[in-house]
Amino acid sequence: MTKTFSLVAFCFFFFISTQFSSAKAPIKFGKVDIEDLKMTVYEPDTSAAAVVLCKYGFFNGNDYRFTTITRVKILKKSGVSLSEFSFPGKEDMQVRGKVYNLENGEVVEERLRNESIYKLKITEDYYRMKVALPNIKVGSIYDIETTQLLLPSEFAFQREIPVRYCELVLENTPEVEFRKRSRGYFPVMPQGDNAYVAKNVPAFKTESFMDSKENYISKFEFDILRVSFPGYFKGFTTSWEAVNKRLRSNSYFGGALTNGVGGLNAVKKEIEAKYSDPYDKMIAAYEAIKQVEWNEVESLFSTESHLGGVYKDKKANSAEINMMLYQLLQKLDVYALPVAISTRENGRLHQFYPSLEKLNYMFIRAKIGDKEYLLDATEKLMPADMLPLRCLNKTGRLINNESGTWIDLKTDKKDKSSSLYDLKLNENLEAEGTLKCKRFEYSAYDFRKQYKKYASEDEFLEAFEYEHPGLRVKDCTLTNLDSIYKPVSEDYTIKVSNLTQQVGEMIMINPFVFDKVESNPFKMEERKYPVDFAYKREKLVMFNLTIPDGYGFDAVPKPTRILLPEKSGSVLINYSVLGNKLSVTYVMKIDKAIFTSEEYAYLKHLYALVIEKHAEPVIIKKSQDAASL
Repeated sequence: MTKTFSLVAFCFFFFISTQFSSAKAPIKFGKVDIEDLKMTVYEPDTSAAAVVLCKYGFFNGNDYRFTTITRVKILKKSGVSLSEFSFPGKEDMQVRGKVYNLENGEVVEERLRNESIYKLKITEDYYRMKVALPNIKVGSIYDIETTQLLLPSEFAFQREIPVRYCELVLENTPEVEFRKRSRGYFPVMPQGDNAYVAKNVPAFKTESFMDSKENYISKFEFDILRVSFPGYFKGFTTSWEAVNKRLRSNSYFGGALTNGVGGLNAVKKEIEAKYSDPYDKMIAAYEAIKQVEWNEVESLFSTESHLGGVYKDKKANSAEINMMLYQLLQKLDVYALPVAISTRENGRLHQFYPSLEKLNYMFIRAKIGDKEYLLDATEKLMPADMLPLRCLNKTGRLINNESGTWIDLKTDKKDKSSSLYDLKLNENLEAEGTLKCKRFEYSAYDFRKQYKKYASEDEFLEAFEYEHPGLRVKDCTLTNLDSIYKPVSEDYTIKVSNLTQQVGEMIMINPFVFDKVESNPFKMEERKYPVDFAYKREKLVMFNLTIPDGYGFDAVPKPTRILLPEKSGSVLINYSVLGNKLSVTYVMKIDKAIFTSEEYAYLKHLYALVIEKHAEPVIIKKSQDAASL
């Protein structure tokens, strides 16, 4: 336990009374209803794999502790995975659990053992609890109870499984001042002055191109503003300026940024010997720091206040890597500052509700002349002028020596790709020829990252053919795989056996056999939250096909152009026939990253039309039966 919380706990012990709250809880740990154990389906949502039968949160105004009891019923095999989970907590958090099963008409209980509870230290005052419950199966019910000092960072009324009943009680106390803010769309009803209830809460349904469910599920988020007792006062998060000051004074943030790493001096000399231009120095520093391996831990803080040992080990968390980048840029006289953010999965920051606990990641902003560069050196395959998807979360805080400031976390880079088919149909109606693909920016990064998973090019090609049924690769050349500042080029010599389908005298050809959009990513009738693509997207497909002598084109789909309002997106499909040659051009553009819920219907309609057009075949017949086009 940290010194701060030890002192607070001491004050609590010294000043509090021993009275207990008289509030009646809707659930008692260890007391399960036999009818719930017999339940086999949750009637309001028969598709549910599990249901939260009851969740109860209680902040005790006498001992300043917060207790949560959650009871979950497993209904289907897919719900068994809920027996292992993790959640944030403090060092002082106490966890207990029980599993209940109905066997031969009797309730059999099994206690969660201490060795199945793991506390992972993230920072000096932030932990991640990992729990693995025993003997969970279809029909099981489990209780999890957590108790901690002060309030948690949030209390959720909604989950990705339905919640039958949820109640939160926040007793008033003059010693602890906190701020509560509400998120989400499902209504939480106040019950008197300090209680809140949500009943029959539906499961939160995720959909394609959503930034984070944390922005939209119904929950309360908390920030402690102050804790005060006679002779003791502790202020917490009151403004974003105060957050800036706390980070700068924190040993594992500001301290780690300023405590020099001696090993970087040699790197600095090497870079200065090769480059004089500040931009070239920045790129070289970025690539040099990437020699430190990221351990896949996302963090706002370092684990040590001095990073010399971390640099020597050549393995570090995300904050440590980017802090070393900051130090190296400083040594090279490239102006840089740290940026503190909440990652996409963690939810967005609120400009009017400052929260240190909501911050969970950092990277660097460098500035050369009038141009700014956002740099995250954790991803070896990512160029310096791009950010990982987890960082593209609307806004972040630039941490300087003054009050800090907001910056936009957006990118002008795209997911951009092109595919050029040049095929010839033989007498057996099989297509042979070439496929040339080019991938840019995020598309190139995704390809490189995926390619690295394969042990060899042969293994990659085996997977490529599996993902494209009917296609066989006879030869392959991949260019710029390791040149991350250039587009990736793929050149294939291919044979395609399923390009055509014969029905009577008609031979149907689908030019989009490998690029076909078959299902709409937008399935809801309406959507209350935005569509977040993270970055713009552009896909170009050019399909050229020569058909055999003796055949002619009988039917070719009509060209199509679809344009979204304000030119925020478009689709173009064009067909051209010249003699025995067919050319098809398909261009799809998403020209902005975020669409409002009001624009959802336009996107859904756009994809529906693309699906319809991609299903339309080109029809050829023997020449004597072919109609003149």
